Amino acid sequence: MIIVGAMMVLGLAASWILFYRFPGLERGDPQDWGNQTPRLSIIIPARNEEQNLALLLGDLRNQTHDIHEIICVDDGSTDQTASIATALGARLITAALKPAGWLGKSWACQQGGEAATGTLLLFLDADVRLSPTGIGKLLKAHQKTGRVISVMPYHQIENKTEALSLFFNCIQMGANGLGLPVGRDQKKQEQKTQKQKIHKSRHPYQIGLYGPVILISRADYQAVGGHTAIKDSIVDDMALGEKLREKEIPFALFMGDHDVSYRMYRGGLRELIQGWTKNQAAGVAKTPLLILALVFFWITAVASAPLYLVLNLVWQQWLEAGLLAACYGIWVLELNRIARNIGSFSVISIVFYPPLLLFYLLIFLRSLAKKILGRPVIWKDREIRLDK
Repeated sequence: MIIVGAMMVLGLAASWILFYRFPGLERGDPQDWGNQTPRLSIIIPARNEEQNLALLLGDLRNQTHDIHEIICVDDGSTDQTASIATALGARLITAALKPAGWLGKSWACQQGGEAATGTLLLFLDADVRLSPTGIGKLLKAHQKTGRVISVMPYHQIENKTEALSLFFNCIQMGANGLGLPVGRDQKKQEQKTQKQKIHKSRHPYQIGLYGPVILISRADYQAVGGHTAIKDSIVDDMALGEKLREKEIPFALFMGDHDVSYRMYRGGLRELIQGWTKNQAAGVAKTPLLILALVFFWITAVASAPLYLVLNLVWQQWLEAGLLAACYGIWVLELNRIARNIGSFSVISIVFYPPLLLFYLLIFLRSLAKKILGRPVIWKDREIRLDK
């Protein structure tokens, strides 16, 4: 019981560090820019996104900020993606045949970036949703920080299958250092950065961006070599963040809310499994050792509470079972604190979180096995090898 207690303490400490804060976007006002409003080009790489694309383009038409152009890059779709893009006013680019060595959506993003004529480039995944003030919030963050802006959107959950993403979303936030505390020295450095444009990232353990929402100036995009520089990366958003750090170009990460959200994997369980399998093992290889240790302690403690509770009930050790039930309750409260900032996960799914955690662990092991064995995963009807 002493060992289990120590695991709980370490896990809660790790949780406090990993999810200390939830940095949100400030509301922007069109008048903030005055007569200096930048020309914003929005680039949407899309492959078989007819449902999502119609919703996103509808959102973009209702923005309070002016948009210079919307470019949709049709990446070999077999549905109505192209016709929807044209009908709803986007500039359609049909992606050329993907050259050898290019993985994922980077080829489509690169073609969109080359065709764009704005001074600011906003790369959006088709499943992103924006309130009328969503673009304004992104522009406000860029104006205030002078940095590349990337957002982990708020996850809108529509059914029980989509709730299986709970722990993936938590790890997605924690492993990238988005919620880490900012010390006094770091706060001073950020203020100094705003005044003198010293090129440091927001936090030394934030190594990557979030692919669904990336706002970058044309100058910074060209400085890192665009998506050409990361053409062979499976986890392209992490790779782009690394390139920015190499060039000492600062970036800032934020949490989305109902103004910047997404609904992931609306296609069902198969799509969800394929999507998360694609990212898990590759992301671990890029995570700093200290963050990996914190994530390990966090997952171990979250898993230990229900596991040892069940074992002690089976062994009829009632006192220990009572203490572990209290630990389980603490983790339910802690997960609820985290989850309500990440997505619209129901209280029921959090109270009965063990199956969701088991699902995460199985998918992680599946991803790791495919990476080690060199087996491909199917995503968007294409094979992707995780050992690249």
